[in-house]
Order: sequence, then C-alpha cells, then structure tokens
Amino acid sequence: MRMAVKDVFSKLPCFRLAVLSFAALAAARALGHWGLNDFANSADEFAYLFQAHTFARGEPSVAAHSLQEYLSPFFILTREGRTFSLFPPGWPALLTIGVWVGAPWWVNPCLAALSVPAAYHLARCWLDPGGAWRAAWLMALSPFFLFNAASLFSHAAAMTALAWMLVFLMAGMERGGWFRAALAGVCFGYAFTVREYTAVLIAAPPLGLALLRAPRRVAFATAFCTGAAPFALAYAAYNHALTGGWLMPARFLSPSERLGFGERVIQVFDYKETLYFGPLDGLANTARNLGRLFLWTPPGLPLLAAWGVWRLRANAMALALAASCVLLFTGYALYPSDGGNQYGPRFYFEALPFLAIFASAGIADLYNRMNIASKSLQRGIAAAMIVLTFALAGYWCVQRHHQIVRRETLFRLVESRHLQDALVFVSSPSGDMTQGDLIRNLPGFENADVVYAWNMGERNAEIARAFPDRTPFLYGIDPRNGAPYLQRMNSRLGE
Repeated sequence: MRMAVKDVFSKLPCFRLAVLSFAALAAARALGHWGLNDFANSADEFAYLFQAHTFARGEPSVAAHSLQEYLSPFFILTREGRTFSLFPPGWPALLTIGVWVGAPWWVNPCLAALSVPAAYHLARCWLDPGGAWRAAWLMALSPFFLFNAASLFSHAAAMTALAWMLVFLMAGMERGGWFRAALAGVCFGYAFTVREYTAVLIAAPPLGLALLRAPRRVAFATAFCTGAAPFALAYAAYNHALTGGWLMPARFLSPSERLGFGERVIQVFDYKETLYFGPLDGLANTARNLGRLFLWTPPGLPLLAAWGVWRLRANAMALALAASCVLLFTGYALYPSDGGNQYGPRFYFEALPFLAIFASAGIADLYNRMNIASKSLQRGIAAAMIVLTFALAGYWCVQRHHQIVRRETLFRLVESRHLQDALVFVSSPSGDMTQGDLIRNLPGFENADVVYAWNMGERNAEIARAFPDRTPFLYGIDPRNGAPYLQRMNSRLGE
C-alpha cells in the first residue's frame, strides 16, 4: 500500500515514534557508557574528537609542537606548522557542541533518535503504517545501529542527514515546492561535509530520478543547489585552510586514504612499506563486510531486504534506493580498508534505513504469501525477532566490552598511578590496539597531566628535553609473562 507524502505528516503516530526514538537514544547512551566505557575505540574516533576540540578553540587547526610528529596518533597530520585531523569537518563541527557543554558522547545518540522518524516517514511512501513502524524498529533495535550511535564515528550524522534528505526530496518531487527541495539540499550539503564519498554514492540515484520527475525541474535543481551551496563553500574553505587547495581535502594528504587500486607507500618514521591494493583485495573487503552485515543486523535482514526490493521493483524510487545501496557496497571496494576498528561494516551504515524499509516490505510480502493474517501471530514473530536481536546485541556488547577493557590498559595504568606532569612513552600495544592509536593528545596538551609520545629509543632524550618539567615514564609489555607495566625512566635519559 502506497501513501502520498502529503499524507504522511498528518498521520504520523507521534507518541509511538517518540517512545522508540527516546528508547534508541537511551539505549545508545547506556551502551556507550556502560558497554563501551565512553572510549574512542578507533583512531578515527579520536581524530574526530581532536578536531572537535580544535574547532572549540575557534580555529581549523592548532599550532604544532616542535616535535609534533612524535606526539600525534594515526590520522592526525601536521602541515606547515599546523596540526589537524585528516577527516572532513562536518561531524567534528557538530561534535563541537558536545565538547562545549562537556557531553560529546551524547551527540551521536541524539542524532540516532532523529533518524528514527526519518526512517518512518520514508517507509510510509511505500508501506502501510504497520509496515513503516516495523521498518523503524528493525533499524532502531539493530546492534549495528545502536553501537555506531553509541560511538564517536561519523556514520550516524551522515545517515541521519541522508535519510532526511530523501524524505524532503520525495516530498519535493511529488508536491513541488522550493522549500522542500532546499531542505533536501541542506541535508545533502551537510552529509557531504561529513562523508563526501558516501553522500555522493547514496544520493546520486534518487537525486537523479527526482530531477527527472520534479514538476519544475529547473526550480527544483536551483533550490536544491541553493540549500547545499553554503556547505560546499564551507567545505572548500576548510580544505583551503588546511591544504592550500579548495578541492584538496586533508585526507588526500595521506596515501592510505586515496581511492583506487595500485601501489601506495606507507611510512611511519623510519619504517617504509609499499603496499598493493588490487581488485581482488577490494572484492575480499566487500565479501567480508557483507558477511558482517548479517552478524550485526536483525536475523536475516539483508535477505529480507533483497526480497523487499523485488516486491517494490515496480516503483522507480524504490529501485533508486536499492541502487544507492549497491553503489555504496561496491563503491567501497575501491577504498583500501575494510573499516578497521568498527562496529559492524560501518562503511555500509548509511544504507541501514533503506535496508530496514526493504526488509519490512519483504516481511509483509512473506506474510501474504504464507497467509499469515493473524495480528497475534505477526506480533509473535516480531517479538521473536526482537528477542534474537537483543541476544545478538548482548553478545556484541560483551565481546566489545572485553576488547575495550584490554585496550584501556595503558590509560587505566596511568589513572591508577595518579600521574601529574608526566611524559609517557608508548612502546607496546594496549590489548590489540597499536601504538599509533594510543598517542592521544588533545589540543592544548601542554597543560594536560599526561603527554603521550611514541617510544623512539635513543630519540626519547630529545623528546624529554622538550618537556623539562615532566617526569618520563615508559609503558610496555613484559616479554617474559605478557604483563603490562608503566615504569619511571631515568629523568635525564642518559645525559
């Protein structure tokens, strides 16, 4: 059953959606605090937090320390005496609000709550109220959704913006109106500043269709571009401030971030390695991430989504959204990583609302084919899916909690020693987190209780001389028994 977009807003079950949105917010925040320990479990997450703190100081980059290369983790770059994150500015800019109020870990859960009604609105363009409600909870209760909403990754911000873009895009395509098209442009523009590549892959098919079918194409396109333009200009200005090029994002300064196949040279201090990333590697990454999609979503959701696409195949916009999913899955075959430290196949996260909608359509079709008309039976099946989904979420919570506890070893040792005015050289991983993820110094670290630095052996004396008022410590792993240690070093380091 298809419902016109103009009828959606007037018949939205506000109370149930508000409850589900609040439940998603509360669950994500509780998971982040008690399950993930409010720990940035990836160098990406810390890079976003670093840039948010930089923006909170009112500048796009901070002055580099004279020995900054020994004080920065992965994904924090220094160019011409300025230090910054290599990732786009959109998500750190929003995260800055959380930094200002002292609650950065609340920002993503709030965004997650906003994405729930967007999924419902979008689903109502193809499904009846029950089917749209099912799509909303399939998304909101998914471990994939909750874990990423609990993190500092940028995916929740991009997903929320793109979901609302599609709501406004379809409203503008069906009813016309400059304002709706402009709102769609605003949402796309922001999503582009968060994850450029993802935004283009998701938006291209539905936007192309909307431009073909809008009642007044030129006016529609003009309004859309007007809404997106401020974000495009801000993005270009940010690039220019960091790299000197309006169209040169900071991430392209790092060979590991460039799209495409071929060789790339990876260098960390004196270590240099040439890596080759080819089509087979991209195919392997895609296969791994598609497999993870089954492990992080409600039972059978990807297969149900494929069935739902078949059911809705007569609708051009539904096919356009399916094409967006395919583009996202195949497009990241060009990226030389499968996602690294992540909660599920995070490169595919922005497609989750569409997968939930298609899965709901697939479930409805299966009910029809199997003559399951009883509402009680349908509720029982839904309850079983929810129980299995919660069990899956519980498994991932325990698994990731134990992983994070091990990765926090360095920071727990530092905290237990109540260190002040310390300089900690990191010589070993913490759990399975490498040194490059552990050198965590926020802007203004000169005033922090602890400064972290790469362990550079003989060069440590030079680094220590740059911090004469700090006591040097060495963090490492005892090779005899595997026990972590944090020991005070000779304050003169051989001088």
